[in-house]
Amino acid sequence: MTASLPRLAATALATLLTAGLAAPPPLAAAAAAAPDLPTAVAGNPFTDGWYADPDVAIHGDRYWVYPTTSKSYAEQTYLDAFSSTDLVHWTKHPNVLTAANVSWAKQAMWAPAPITRNGKHYLYFAANDIQNDSQPGGIGVAVADRPEGPYRDAIGRPLISRFHNGAQPIDQDVFIDDDGQAYMYYGGHSHANVVRLNADMTSIGTFPDGSTYKEITPSGYVEGPQMFKRAGKYYLMWSEGGWTGPDYSVSYAISDSPTGPFTKLDKVLAQDPAVARGSGHNSVINVPGTDIWYIVYHRRPLSETDGNHRQLAYDRMHFNADGTIRRVAMRVRDDFSDDNALGWRTYGGAWTATGGQYRAGSSAGGKALLDTNFGDFTQDTDVTITAGGGDAGLVFRATRPAVGADSYAGYYAGISTAGRVVLGRADNSWAQLGSAPLTVDPGSTHRMRVTAVGTSIKVFVDDLATPKISVTDAAHSSGANGVRVFNAAATFDDVAVDPATAGGVNLAQGRPATGSASCSSTEGPEKAVNGTVNGGNSDKFCSSAAGPWLRVDLGATRSVSRFEVAHAQAGGEQAAFNTRAFSLSVSDDGVTWRRVVQVGDNTAATTVHPVSGVSGRYARLDVSTPTNGADAAARVYELRVFG
Repeated sequence: MTASLPRLAATALATLLTAGLAAPPPLAAAAAAAPDLPTAVAGNPFTDGWYADPDVAIHGDRYWVYPTTSKSYAEQTYLDAFSSTDLVHWTKHPNVLTAANVSWAKQAMWAPAPITRNGKHYLYFAANDIQNDSQPGGIGVAVADRPEGPYRDAIGRPLISRFHNGAQPIDQDVFIDDDGQAYMYYGGHSHANVVRLNADMTSIGTFPDGSTYKEITPSGYVEGPQMFKRAGKYYLMWSEGGWTGPDYSVSYAISDSPTGPFTKLDKVLAQDPAVARGSGHNSVINVPGTDIWYIVYHRRPLSETDGNHRQLAYDRMHFNADGTIRRVAMRVRDDFSDDNALGWRTYGGAWTATGGQYRAGSSAGGKALLDTNFGDFTQDTDVTITAGGGDAGLVFRATRPAVGADSYAGYYAGISTAGRVVLGRADNSWAQLGSAPLTVDPGSTHRMRVTAVGTSIKVFVDDLATPKISVTDAAHSSGANGVRVFNAAATFDDVAVDPATAGGVNLAQGRPATGSASCSSTEGPEKAVNGTVNGGNSDKFCSSAAGPWLRVDLGATRSVSRFEVAHAQAGGEQAAFNTRAFSLSVSDDGVTWRRVVQVGDNTAATTVHPVSGVSGRYARLDVSTPTNGADAAARVYELRVFG
């Protein structure tokens, strides 16, 4: 992982001091205000502008992100940086390094990699996108006295200017191990190398066997390597697919050595057709003194087709008990605590993000939309009408938006101080689908929820268990989510959009899962709560242990109305591998369990188990007969728990 010394393990501090290196600020100081966020709660993108290839550093109590400026090659002649103390409010530091300070760099300045050593700040970068050894350019190193620069070329030439083992000299990442040895990982053209950096950080050393460039290319590798260390293990992450395409994604491997071997374990991050495309070229942040991790990456908004229109985002990254990484879900959140509305587009009306809220002046149908394309989803938003006799609320499944009261195709659910909640369909005209009485006092905040699954649409206000309106309508199947006012001024806050499935929200999806010993490291319990069954044999929890079991922590005591279990056939395997006999239980403390479902003779691919009067924080699946044949391995593609 590209990190400053404050990121290094505390146990390595004595070694670093012995080596004569500058001591980092105490870990405790940075950890005192450790941001513990479920995702970018103030919204993604977290910075303004087109940027890509972010790498990170931590200096004292401040987090730094150094990205590529995402423009045409000829315009990529400078690098900016961003810093924050809380991962919410970001300060831009423009032109930390420019081509004017690098005599050999003419264009395509890419993938800055920061590191701190010897009291100096180093920034490694690629320039000129060379395609062969006869072209000038490659990987350079710049140095500064401060993390915000200005940086200047440290050696007056590229540090690596040639192809070695087929690796194009781009996309460098620098990592300092606990023993003080620095490594650089780099490579494009589907080849990855690792080199040792000398203590001066401006020259390349050799390995004990006398070699200089070691190839470490894992299966599927394209570019963008990232190295970090956790619990004594070395994690190599990299990007796959084409950087302008929807297949751009991040995979990873784990090794006992910083030089590998690195065998691909799984894909960590991929596009979500409801949220963003082209997600990749990542780094990671580990909050010092904690086991809190974030993946920082770039992605392309759904409505953008220009390859360079990339934005910076981050989401929470979780590890399983065995050290493997759970697949990352790109969350849609905005609590406006950063006092901006990045990622939103407005159509009519006056909109401002101030005081931790999104504020709309009164207008005849002003809309603000996120660039999402959800079909089945649940959207939660706080709505407060501040003035006027009209209404305010949520827009969803919206397409073809324009300025005008009903100038969009989609749905709207709003509340009014006239004493009602209303749901309607728009398509350059308005058709009311339902309404219900509701007391709405000016200035009072109401939590609105819309759940849309297939043709079923439900609107909740304050009471999130019983819908105020429930209708069936098939006019619009997917589109953008957002908010709207009609002849009223309002504020909006705490926007959250999540995928939903028939009958409600899957409370187990993305939650921490544990289980009996898995068949392999790529078939752990987390695969049964990742929300998908489309990964074939790689997307299941498999266990051959005696008495296989799976447990999910729902995060809090929740009411449960239904369980669903997707067995082997749901994932494309033989029907004979479907689980034959199993039970489902709940618990408040993870110790005392209450069995609520017992199945003794199942043959179905997916089983549905309605329950009543059931609640608990933990849900558990116990398998007594794993298949309908002689095979001893239990296969669970998804365990779903619905509220």
